[in-house]
Amino acid sequence: MPNNFKPSDFSRKVELGSPQSHRTGAGLNVSSFVPTYSLHFKQQKRTLSQQYTLVGTRLDGSITIIVRHDARNVNQQQARIDGTVYNLANVSPDDSNDAIRYDYLTLVKITKGA
Repeated sequence: MPNNFKPSDFSRKVELGSPQSHRTGAGLNVSSFVPTYSLHFKQQKRTLSQQYTLVGTRLDGSITIIVRHDARNVNQQQARIDGTVYNLANVSPDDSNDAIRYDYLTLVKITKGA
């Protein structure tokens, strides 16, 4: 199934990286997102049927984005879009032999205290 994406579809940027723990002035250990690299992405739309299937699961409220294939994607733990940090719940890398490949990343918004 060929992907017929246009370059203009990938108009937004996502930063990918990992959390890093550091000590505050008050002596508390706090974890914050540290970006490693950024990619342009396209947000994947879900059908109503797909949304209903996710209700009540750990992926309820998640989003899926599409990025150009990058081998580093499978090693990342978090992503940041427009200042909002997400955990990478799933990375589906494109292992085809196509010249242009795309990875699908499922992101779950991080909520403080959860």
